[in-house]
Amino acid sequence: MSNQYPKKASTAGDVKISENVIRSIAAVAAKEIEGVADLAEGKATLFKPTAAPVTVQVVNDLVEITVRLILVSGCRLTTVAEQVQENIKENVQNMTGVIVSKVHVIASDILFED
Repeated sequence: MSNQYPKKASTAGDVKISENVIRSIAAVAAKEIEGVADLAEGKATLFKPTAAPVTVQVVNDLVEITVRLILVSGCRLTTVAEQVQENIKENVQNMTGVIVSKVHVIASDILFED
């Protein structure tokens, strides 16, 4: 996995987008959706450290994003997940010009409000 996603070269030179930028855009886009309480780290196991809340993988010049969320109790989980997928895809593609092929949403926890 590369740390930068190459974008089209121009006469002025190359433009590269860091995976950190894509992760940041995806995190902000996910939090914009009503029903998302926060991002969540993946569970640690004996052989695997905690997973980042947002991961980016480049496959055949396409970007796949996985986001782990803490959702608000009482919201319709499937609706929130679909809205998160759409918002992340739209924001990343509009801001960076890279093509997002998939957005995987993992509901890691639920926040029960008093």
